[in-house]
Amino acid sequence: MPVRTLGVLSLTKYIHFSDVLAHLAALVPGSTTAQDVHADPLLEPLWDDVVQYAPRPANSRAVSATAAEVVQDDELLSAARARRPEGPLLLWCALVFADKRLEAAVREVLTDADGRFIEGVLNKDSLTIALASRSDFAATKAITNVLQNMHQAGIFIPERSGSTIVGVQQFLPTAFVVPSLLRLIQNRVEYWADDTRFAPASSAHTLDFALALGANHWLGLTRDEFIRASRGAGMPVPATARKPVPAELAELAEMLTAKRQVVLQGPPGTGKTHLATAYIDWATDGRRQESRLQAILDALPLRERTPVRIADEVERLGLSALWDIVQFHPSYEYNDFVRTLAAQPVPGGVTFVAQHRILSLIAAAGVELAARGSDCELVLVLDEVNRGNIPSIFGELLYALEYRGQPVATAYSVDGDASITIPESLSVIGTMNTADRSIAVIDYALRRRFVFITVPATERPLVSHTGYVDEHHRAAALQMFAAVHNALGGSLAGIQVGPSYYLPSGVAVDLDAGLRELASRFVYEVLPLLGEYVLEGELDDGDLARLVGDLGIDPATPARDQVDALRVALLDRTAPALVGTLPNESGDARADDEATEEDTEPR
Repeated sequence: MPVRTLGVLSLTKYIHFSDVLAHLAALVPGSTTAQDVHADPLLEPLWDDVVQYAPRPANSRAVSATAAEVVQDDELLSAARARRPEGPLLLWCALVFADKRLEAAVREVLTDADGRFIEGVLNKDSLTIALASRSDFAATKAITNVLQNMHQAGIFIPERSGSTIVGVQQFLPTAFVVPSLLRLIQNRVEYWADDTRFAPASSAHTLDFALALGANHWLGLTRDEFIRASRGAGMPVPATARKPVPAELAELAEMLTAKRQVVLQGPPGTGKTHLATAYIDWATDGRRQESRLQAILDALPLRERTPVRIADEVERLGLSALWDIVQFHPSYEYNDFVRTLAAQPVPGGVTFVAQHRILSLIAAAGVELAARGSDCELVLVLDEVNRGNIPSIFGELLYALEYRGQPVATAYSVDGDASITIPESLSVIGTMNTADRSIAVIDYALRRRFVFITVPATERPLVSHTGYVDEHHRAAALQMFAAVHNALGGSLAGIQVGPSYYLPSGVAVDLDAGLRELASRFVYEVLPLLGEYVLEGELDDGDLARLVGDLGIDPATPARDQVDALRVALLDRTAPALVGTLPNESGDARADDEATEEDTEPR
């Protein structure tokens, strides 16, 4: 510990946190004297460990408290007076700060190298073994007091056998106290300014100084978690109010309200995922990024990623919706989607702990929000839902989707609950590519529980999109769409090519760049898809050959040459007056009527 203190705690003396905080709250800064504090039987053992005075007593435990020193206010006393929730944790940190033996035990034994508390050590037997080489903790009472103090501070809920702590039932949030702890450390540094071996130059450097002390270990946080927590949670944000449902989302919103589960089906490129994303944008009132479940989890310390803390953040941020997305695939399973057993290291080996996966976690957060009276909507997007093995992924949860609000027993118990309840507030949106013939027909049990909305391949998005460079650019996209649609005229509606392939990216700044982008996407994305349709018997190879020929593409040439040939063909069809005025491959721009005989000679 780089800051000197008077502190030598009695490790075998039990400290009753709530009583100590009540007595600290009664101290009057500038009036109560050190002698008064010392005369208090409850505070006497801690009189010079957790209370500051002006002037500061001499640096010796032999010095007695006198009436000359008066209590000096600090963050701990302020929290005690106001009965702030961080009071018990601040008292714990003040004790750790005051005694280098306790601080060393916390940093070297109770936490790992990253700063997190080691769950397997937090019981009487394991901690006795871990601290066996430290004579100050030889007494059983010292071991018991460390565990009891952590429990009283609100670090964890213990498992007990009688009165003995034999394990951790649940870790509790500690990150919220970091801003107050930084103020307490700054108080202590200023108090001991003439006795520090090093100290922050100003309050702006307190965070770095706290990390140098290892203060993140006191709360069981990593450095990154401590740094994020130091910024504070911020002021609560008023709840977001949704706007009226846009016309393009009306059908989806209506079906979600009626059934809560919808699958958007259609051929590739029809904008199924775009439609799901548009719904999320509306549901979150444009706050899509901060409303994502993963974004909230990333901002929380690892051990605070619980349904209760997620609900806390949803309310604090004033979110109208909480959402996330997963993509199904053939190897995706129940353990990836619902719940799983995860290996966790413990002294002498590993243990397996049941944990939430995305469906269980978002459902539990929804149940918590509903219990608080929140009307926050939960949205879970299942991308390419038909690529997964539905019975293997959902298991017993297919029943829960249909019978909302009813607990369904699961194979794994998380936080003491062996059931999952799907709340009424959870909307599930699946997307399904109808052109993927490598996948079997969608599971009947899933189909019965979902409404299926077909998203057709039409030219409407091309007509209404405002991102085209000009109308020549739009006309080229419409011609490409029509040419492919006509070539596939005899195929099923689910075997088409959607308009998304012909939408502009917004990067092109002129017509030539726009046509090149359009040609590139056709050659590198649409043609391979049409080739797959030929192999599957959905498109005649002769029809594909005619389509390619009509577009001026020679399939025997390299793809880059095909792109340039198609760019020229599109320009000739949509803007013939401009042919020859746009840059060619070498970057020259010459009008046809200015070309000379010399220009046409091979170079």
